[in-house]
Amino acid sequence: MGKLCCGVPGRTAAAHVGGALDVNLPRFELPGMVDRYLAVLNRLYERRDQSLLREIVVNGVVSIHEGWDYDNWDGGTYGHAITLTVPEDIFLRVFDNKDECERQIAEHINKLVHTQNEHVARVFVEVEPAQADRWREETGVYRPRMAPLSVSAEALKRIWGTERVRVFLSHKSSVRQNVSRLKQSLARCGIAAFVAHEDIEPTEEWQREIERALFSMDALVALLTEDYHESNWTDQEAGVAIGRGVPLIAVRLGLDPYGLMGRGQGLSGCVWEDTDNMAARVFQVLHKRLADNSRLFECALSAYATSTSFADSAWKVKQLLSIFDRLSETQVAHIVDACNTNNQNSHSFEGRDSLKPLLKKWTGRRWIVQVNSLMPADQVNRTADAEVPF
Repeated sequence: MGKLCCGVPGRTAAAHVGGALDVNLPRFELPGMVDRYLAVLNRLYERRDQSLLREIVVNGVVSIHEGWDYDNWDGGTYGHAITLTVPEDIFLRVFDNKDECERQIAEHINKLVHTQNEHVARVFVEVEPAQADRWREETGVYRPRMAPLSVSAEALKRIWGTERVRVFLSHKSSVRQNVSRLKQSLARCGIAAFVAHEDIEPTEEWQREIERALFSMDALVALLTEDYHESNWTDQEAGVAIGRGVPLIAVRLGLDPYGLMGRGQGLSGCVWEDTDNMAARVFQVLHKRLADNSRLFECALSAYATSTSFADSAWKVKQLLSIFDRLSETQVAHIVDACNTNNQNSHSFEGRDSLKPLLKKWTGRRWIVQVNSLMPADQVNRTADAEVPF
């Protein structure tokens, strides 16, 4: 049966885009029942001969993200997200029907739920690295994967806040002020970043907190200043990323990638004077290297929905939303809603003009602005025809 685990890559507890979630979350009952529900689904899928769904719930490593979304209807209803990380062979069989499998599992769990004001908002099926692939071991330089460190939900929230993608910034303390600015730039992209010299509370045992961040990160960004290699800590941090198999993004800031980092091409042309550009380039690399881009889309959507100026809106369309080649109907609807409900988006001429060709690419339809709201041109034409008197 899938194991309850908070330390695997996944989403943090987060508010639904466009809403605000109280940091003082209530004590939830549903997350503690998930393993029991999965046991019931195992028997259900066995009876129905739904072997693929059964393999997912039996073999998936479970990560539960409490308070994924919130609706104030009926005194307040909280939705949780469940991530099931499955072996690659199962994931490849799920791939073409992944959305439908996720929908069915969520629906079936909710039929079992009797907890007041709680439900499963989303189920995500993600892939784990193939353990049978031996090519790395055969190189003679491969370092065996490290055993995961269990990280509590409380620690995850303390370290990462409520963003959906977690990035560890590995750096020398001599550039901590620059790294703090990079953290803010990543937040502009909707990404949570951990900066060791800034994010550790004085009362925390510092090494333990760094370990918690390292074993719950989705990616590591190595900021290769000239003195980066002089610290034993930075090399160990990069080693954890390699050992865990999460993306390691090397940024050239006076030093080229070395050791096992040298196998991948580092980001060049980045400067501390423009951390927004550095953050945007990190976002683009994450889009290429994360196994599941649905969480990265949620980051981009959250960032766009909270644009603070016309220029900010245009920047987020060009730097974040534009990198997605294909989006679902639901994802497009969320983007349009974020545009039409935030004046900084709906009144940003540059942002809207940049968004319209993207919408056409995603939907195959032409989009226009009608009373400061984006909508499909054919929908406007149908509305106009319906109003013609006979």
